[in-house]
This record gives sequence, C-alpha cells and structure tokens, in this order.
Amino acid sequence: MIKKRSIWIRSSIVIVASFLLFAQSCKKSKIDSPWSKPIITTIEVLNITETTAISGGDISSNGGTAVTESGVCWSTNDNPTIEDNLTKDGSDSGAFSSNISGLTSNTTYYVRAYATNSEGTGYGSSLSFTTKGLASLTTNEITDITLTTAIGGGNVTTDGGSDVTARGICLATTENPTLANAKSVNGNGLGSFTSNITGLADGAIYYVRAYATNSSGTSYGNSVSFSTQPATQPVLTTVVVYNITQTAASSESIITSSGGATVTAKGVCWSINPNPTINNNRTIDGLGTGSFYSTLAGLSSGTTYYIRSYATNKVGTSYGNELQFTTLAATIPTLTTSIVSSITNSKANSGGNISSDGASTITERGICWSTSPNPTILNSKTLDGSGTGAFSSALTGLSGGVTYYVRAYAKNLAGTGYGNQVTFKTPVVIGQSYQGGIVAYIFQFGDPGYDANTQHGLIAASVDGISTITWYKGVYVTTGATGTILGTGLSNTTKIISVQGATSTTYAAGFAQAYNAGTYNDWYLPSKDELNKLYLNRTAIGGFIQSNYWTSTESSNQFAWYQSFPDGYQGTAAKLNTFKIRAVRTF
Repeated sequence: MIKKRSIWIRSSIVIVASFLLFAQSCKKSKIDSPWSKPIITTIEVLNITETTAISGGDISSNGGTAVTESGVCWSTNDNPTIEDNLTKDGSDSGAFSSNISGLTSNTTYYVRAYATNSEGTGYGSSLSFTTKGLASLTTNEITDITLTTAIGGGNVTTDGGSDVTARGICLATTENPTLANAKSVNGNGLGSFTSNITGLADGAIYYVRAYATNSSGTSYGNSVSFSTQPATQPVLTTVVVYNITQTAASSESIITSSGGATVTAKGVCWSINPNPTINNNRTIDGLGTGSFYSTLAGLSSGTTYYIRSYATNKVGTSYGNELQFTTLAATIPTLTTSIVSSITNSKANSGGNISSDGASTITERGICWSTSPNPTILNSKTLDGSGTGAFSSALTGLSGGVTYYVRAYAKNLAGTGYGNQVTFKTPVVIGQSYQGGIVAYIFQFGDPGYDANTQHGLIAASVDGISTITWYKGVYVTTGATGTILGTGLSNTTKIISVQGATSTTYAAGFAQAYNAGTYNDWYLPSKDELNKLYLNRTAIGGFIQSNYWTSTESSNQFAWYQSFPDGYQGTAAKLNTFKIRAVRTF
C-alpha cells in the first residue's frame, strides 16, 4: 500500500514539472515572435483639386504575416494615423493607389500610407499637400479722381494653386460689385495691376472691388468706395450788342467753362428791367461751349433793354454780365391776320387788318404763307396795296392735303410787322398723288373711320404689285381673314401673314405688305369692300388692267374673294389662282 502511494507521488511530481516546462517554453515563444509590422512607403500626392487628391502606398514587406488592411490616412495635423480620416484599399503587398476626397479648399493636409497585420499597423513617411482654391487679392485705393474718371487696381498675392487667367476691377453704384457689373480686364497672373476707370457720372458714389479668376472660380478683394467730383454751373461772358434797329439787335457771348457737365441750352435773355432771366424773353442758340451769336427780335422801338447771356447744364443756369442798349425810335406796324375761308385743294382766301403803322408809312402789305410755322415775306406772299385798315388776299397754287401757316404782313421804315398766325389744311381729292400713292376714296358719313373734322380715306398704290400672284403660300389653310367692310383690309392682311408665315412676296398679302413706295410701310391687301372702292374710282386712280384682282377677304379654307375689273363682279376663287393685286393704305 505504501509502495503504491510512493509511485503516485513521483508520477505527480513529473507531471507538474512537465507542465511548468511547457508553460515556460510557450512564454518564451510569445516574446520572441518572428513576425513584425508591415513596411510601407507613402506615394507622392498627385491630381490635387479643391476637394480631392490621389496618393497611395507601396508595401515592401508584410512583416511575415498577412496584411489585413491598407490604405492612406490624412489629417490637418502632421503624422496622421488610422484614427483620423482614411481609405481602405485592400492591398496586402506591392503598390496601390488611394482616392482622397471630402477635402476643404485652400487647406494644407498631411497624408501617410498604412498597412496592418496581426502585429499592428505600419506607416509610411508623412507627406504634406495643399488643396487648390480661389486666388487671394486686395483692392487698391482709388486715386486721380475727376468728374468722370479715376484710377484703381489691385494686387493678386496668391493664385490658390492654379494660374490666374484674368484679373481687373469691377465697378457699381451699389456695394460689393461683381463681374455682372462693369469691369476692366488687366492681364493675368500674380502681382499688382492698375485700371483706368472712365465713363463715370459726376458727383456720384461708386464701389470698386478687384477680382481674380483661376480654375476654381473668381475671388474678390476688399470693397472700396469713392465719389467723383461734382459738376458746377457754366461760366460765361456777354461780350457785345450790335446791329441795333427799331425792332431787333444781335449779340455775341462766350462760354469759357461748361462746369464739367454738358451745356444743354444757351442764348441770351432780355427785358426792359435789369437782371433778365430765362423766364423773360430769350433766344435758344444750341449747346456746347465757346463763342455763340444771338439775334433778338420783336423789340419795341425807342426802348431801353437789359441783356445777359445764359447757359444751362444739369446743375443749373448761370448768367453772364449784363449789358444795356436802346432800340431805334420807329416801330413796326401792328396788324392781325384774317381767318382763312373758301378753302379748296388749290386755293383759299384770307387777309389782314393793320391797326397801327408804327409812326411810319405802310409801303407794302399782304399775306405770307408756308408749310412751316411763322411764315415770312421770304416765303410765298401776296401784294395787296399799302396803308392801314383791312385788306383781302387770295392764296393760290396750293396742294391738297397740306397744312399751311398764314400771317398778314405790313412794311414800314422800321421793318416788317406780322399778324397772328392762322393755320388751315387743304382737302385732298380722288385721283390726287398723296402720301406715296393716289387718293382712291375719301370716307363719307357712315363709313367706318369717318371724321367730320379731318379727312380720312384710302390711298392706292400707283401701279399693280406684280403681274399675277396666288392668294395662298402653297398650302390651303384657314387664316380667319374674313373682314369685308372698309377698315378691315389691314387686319385681314395681318392675319393672313401670321398664319402663312413671315412676310413673303410669294403670295398676295405678303407682296402687298412689302410694298413701300413713298417710304410708307403700312400697305396692305384691300378687303372686299375696299377693293370695290378702287374699282369704282379706277379711272381717276389709273393703271388698272382688264383682269381679276385679289381681295384680302377669305371665303373658306380653299377660296377667297376677288373682283373682276372689266365688269366689277365680285366672287370667290380657289386660292391657287394667280390674279393681280393693288396695295392700299389709309390716311
């Protein structure tokens, strides 16, 4: 029994000793592992944009055990780790490429390649790169400011990682101008530049920013503001008054400064009281600076006048020095113009009444007339005796449809006096050449467009538009041009052209509208009733042939109205027929 127990004890000691030796052997193996972390190199960072870049790594050793993960990691701090941003690119040996994204423009980053195995993570060297972005620049202060010009500029200090392809300044009357406003273009690249600013308004506030454009976009410098110099009133001198008569005088003046703004009116003003202004009598003698000459008319004889030159710009009106002169003693006659009566298209009656001879014998009297206001004896005139009192005059050689201006006149030693101006208009007659054609019809009471106070009617082209032409443009369509009465031809023509296409001389309505004799451009193809008026007055109008003429009045999809000039018959015909046309317009 004792022997067996001894054997058991010895066996137990051997087992425990063996276990301890095994445990010691295992512990020594763990400490002296033959494996290590991977060895990896970081590849150069390329293809850098505002938000992305490409890098990678090259695993030269896996450390003796499989690489389980590889890629690059990056941060804005040096020596980034896999605790920062990273890619997972799955390579266990050799070179690999990594796409870096989600970056911020104009920012410096650090990147390292990494590889991980069972022993840990190995890193390549840390490389830095800066993402691209907008250029950086400043705006120069504005100098050399005048009423309409100034000098600005800027300084591009960094290009944001890509070439500056355009630079300059932008200008506006509101803050923070952009390229959408006025701008200059002043080269490219880095450094300072100067911009000449022109075309400014005087006395205005402007805002300026320098700009620079690269592949990332356009950036702006700080905003600066400036005010142009304000304009002032003109400076001028009244030089001399000369050629003084009973009723008129001349003067010379000179504008030495415009005040920096355009002179929009100049002349002289006069009155029988000192310091006349433009609210008194005045001349209007154009615009601009320099010397100018004025004629004073309608003066009273034997009267002392005060005269000053004036000039106006947007700031206001300024005056030259005051001069004084006295007209000669005699006065021109005083008279009135009689109303115009018995008006026809070629003649009319008028006259006048001389109430004062101006203390000088009336040597000639009559009426003068013109197609422009304020006619004088240099225009058409009559000679109707001498002396004061009423007289009658006949106007002859007039033209129909013309507005005339009439004044009675009377001469004495002091000059020529004129009566009040009277206007009248001669009537037109059918068959008369007028406004680019021939009067074809005059509207009567009850006609559309009739006006009891003003003549209106139709004017026909003096010749037919073309030998013959179709009503349509090659396709049967409904145009809606169904007007028949006076005044509907123009609407019909517009509808036809709007449906059949742009104005074309290949069909009746288009050809009629294209007619432009006499510089008038409102010709059209007459409606059914309008063409009939031309037929009724065809002899007075002239130029028609014994043929069919198209109207602008549509009958249906395929038919339109025409009129036969041999007999006056009106009917419908297929639009493909080729008939004559005569364009008309209204007056």
